[in-house]
Amino acid sequence: MRVSTALIHNQGLQNILQQQEDLLRVQNEISAGKKILSPSDDPSGAARVVDINEALSQIEQFGDNANYATQQLNLEDSTLTSSNLVLQRVRELSIQAANTGVNDLESNQAIASEMKEKLAELFDYANAKDENGDYIFSGFQSKTQAFTTDGAGNYTYNGDEGQSAIQIGSSRQVIANNSGAEVFQMIRTGNGDFSVDVNRTNAGTGKISTGSVIDRSAFQSHDYTIRFIDADNYEVFDNTAGAVVGVTPRPYNDASSITFDGIEVQISGTPVAGDEFTVEASRYQDVFTTLNDLVRELETPGTGDITGNFGGAYLANGFAAGDAIGFDLDFDGITLNVAAVAGATDLATAGNLTTALVAAGVTDNLDGTFTLNGSTPGLSVTFQANPTTNAIEFRTDGGNGEVFSNLNLSNLTDTGNDGVLLMSNNGNTVASSASITSAIVGDTAFFAAGAPSNSFLSQKIDNALNNIDQSMDKIINVQTSIGGRLNSIDSQRDDNEAKSVHLQAVRSDIEDLDLNEAISNMTFQTTNLQVAQQTFVRIQSLSLFEYI
Repeated sequence: MRVSTALIHNQGLQNILQQQEDLLRVQNEISAGKKILSPSDDPSGAARVVDINEALSQIEQFGDNANYATQQLNLEDSTLTSSNLVLQRVRELSIQAANTGVNDLESNQAIASEMKEKLAELFDYANAKDENGDYIFSGFQSKTQAFTTDGAGNYTYNGDEGQSAIQIGSSRQVIANNSGAEVFQMIRTGNGDFSVDVNRTNAGTGKISTGSVIDRSAFQSHDYTIRFIDADNYEVFDNTAGAVVGVTPRPYNDASSITFDGIEVQISGTPVAGDEFTVEASRYQDVFTTLNDLVRELETPGTGDITGNFGGAYLANGFAAGDAIGFDLDFDGITLNVAAVAGATDLATAGNLTTALVAAGVTDNLDGTFTLNGSTPGLSVTFQANPTTNAIEFRTDGGNGEVFSNLNLSNLTDTGNDGVLLMSNNGNTVASSASITSAIVGDTAFFAAGAPSNSFLSQKIDNALNNIDQSMDKIINVQTSIGGRLNSIDSQRDDNEAKSVHLQAVRSDIEDLDLNEAISNMTFQTTNLQVAQQTFVRIQSLSLFEYI
């Protein structure tokens, strides 16, 4: 092979350049701390690094999500803690009201005034916002105020029951909110199975206990009425089934247990004939209504609303089959002309009367009840035919210390002019009769808000305490759930951190440079370059001209 001077020069130069390139690569690796500077350096390793980086980025996003969920849950938890403190104070005030004496109106009104402030405070908590201005209890409708009120004691939930599921792990989500309906609205009344109450117009001093279910297999979610036939005997009527429960009459003993259909309650005090106590299947009631109703009772104990009935025993009291029965009904500025026909039975006459009420303008609620709204917002009267006596029962709602409910029946007519309309309400007055238990043709019957016995307000306070306890239990249960979710987030954080550490270690094994090895390699490459340079110089000095 012929070796020319030019060839020797070019090869020496190429060797120097290669050694410089190798040294530069080692220097770049040391500067970056990486042994993979481009995918071509290690295609398989580079692909793995891309996958690991994506996984680490996802874990970082999970961490951000976990932080957001934690913030939301902590905000909700602190809001619920404040809400429970409000309810605890209302509970203390309720007990105080029960101990002051029902006739001490001034004290009760002072207590009611503080309760109003607490109700407003609780309402604000239910409409709490987060740092973005979103309502935390509105579900998915976070830009809509959770609760509103019309000022007449009616509260409306405007959100939905949506719950935000936040991804905090590759296969794990956490719920970051609870709806206002769940927390403040879907609260069972009474003991959670049933609720009890007394008739507002009871003349006796009887009270009914909260009671309990003693036989779950026999328990039915029915509505019942305990009616006192006289001071010593009562009967239990199943309003849902429309039948008397068990034997009748039953003997009454003060504070003794009354059991039926798996239920046990006690009635204490001195009931009288006509007094009624209700045992109704537990229903949902929002906490605001519970507090508002209690405030109303404390502000105007014994006044405002009325309950009573008219009619019953039609055939025995002169309303023969086919008789035209008519009367004018006046309620809160609304006057109706009621025209009915007596039926062949008392049951038929009661049905004809409710039909006539609807024809005159009363609204059929399609559940056996019929409602007439007064001219005053929030004031109404509801009618219902008693399945046992066939009397038309009524109750008013919305009465208070400034708005007193009353009901007028006037211009009573009957084809035979011998009908006697039975009545029951301790505030009745009849224009032409000394009796307040019946009206004859031409009479005017006036049902006015009366003053129930002291036991009535005591019963209302007891019922409110039961409902407040149910509300507090619901909030505590939600807080327990929040605590579980926060623990879940902490656990997932630890898991994510462990995964992140492992992935970073794997990535380090793939791409990170061994500095000791790299420095040794750089020293080696530097020496090689120096050798190549010195060799090139020596060879360049070799020439025949040096020997001429």
